Amino acid sequence: MNGRTGGDNARILLAGAGVRGAKWARVIAEAPDAILAGIVDLDESRARRARDQHAPDAPVEREFASALAHVPADAVVIATPPDSHHSLVSQAFDRGLDVLCEKPLSDEMDEVLDLIARADNAGRHLLVGMNFRYLPTSQRIRHYAQSGELGDLSYGHFTYHRQRDGNRHDLNDYVMTMAHPMLLEQSVHHFDLLRYCYDAEVESLACDTWRPSWSTYEDDCCVSVLFRFENGVRANYLGTWTAAWNRMDFRWRTEFEGGALIQREQFEDLVRVDFDRGLGLRGSNFKGDAEAETPVPEPLAPCTAFIDDTRELLAEFLRAVRGEVEPVTTARDHLKTLLVVQACIESMEKGTWVRLRDVHERFAAPGHGGFVTNDGGRSNEEPGLSS
Repeated sequence: MNGRTGGDNARILLAGAGVRGAKWARVIAEAPDAILAGIVDLDESRARRARDQHAPDAPVEREFASALAHVPADAVVIATPPDSHHSLVSQAFDRGLDVLCEKPLSDEMDEVLDLIARADNAGRHLLVGMNFRYLPTSQRIRHYAQSGELGDLSYGHFTYHRQRDGNRHDLNDYVMTMAHPMLLEQSVHHFDLLRYCYDAEVESLACDTWRPSWSTYEDDCCVSVLFRFENGVRANYLGTWTAAWNRMDFRWRTEFEGGALIQREQFEDLVRVDFDRGLGLRGSNFKGDAEAETPVPEPLAPCTAFIDDTRELLAEFLRAVRGEVEPVTTARDHLKTLLVVQACIESMEKGTWVRLRDVHERFAAPGHGGFVTNDGGRSNEEPGLSS
């Protein structure tokens, strides 16, 4: 965006018009300080649908290189499968463009480190689509962790039960054959939330993963992790895409010295409980709702899931591109979450606790390869621009 003034609308080229890309098309087109400059997708009909719905004048291209050559743009949003990210981000940097790329930045750690280095060398911003940070619930939990209003944070319990049938037409299908689909595509969000909202880094963890017999995924889609954070906080995580009940069941409970925060739905319904220590000495030993402290709903702004949180992430990206802020949802920060995922894989394979410091030191060295899979190989998917 060299030579542009802060008052200009940013021209954004979108790569990928699939499930996630269609949401990005809407968010970019509706942003007051951005223009959807063009859409790229191997499936041109899908790109045209997104164009016709959100930006009728935007050109459509099938090849990313051609779009970079013919579509005037100041920045790029990439919403394609992970195996295409390294190539697309690299091409954007070669054109001098800032990039916001969907997660994971890559399923090869070498590529992640290379893209971070390329961003530094090019003097470009590289943000990663960890938009759940910008849910009102997440921002509120982070507020309490940082402010101390409920006293010191002690421990958390995060559960995510979902029957995600990979055969649905409105879901990405590449995850059905990838290694560690739950870890790399869903749990990565949850681990990022624990790091971000608790404002703490993981010190060590113990992990187990498995695949129920009725799963539509070829690899493990259930994840259980015990976390120890550097500040002494503990967290217990259980997440799955293969539940035996079709009701979505999300619950994230965080315990502070002075009370608890409980998020009871994935994108909303956060309540606060003010701890009455003396109440434990009165009444029954096993208190129900009538005797226990009354949860009070936290005031939250209305939120359309996957849209409003994405708007906030885009706003951070645009402010960074204009030079107004130093972004926080960066590739360098995303690397810390990816190292947590890698530690989970190693812990599962070795059956031991894994220290994040050891993983960081090993993967900071050249020649380490990608994410380790159950058979010692790497996680790979078919290349493509659709997502």
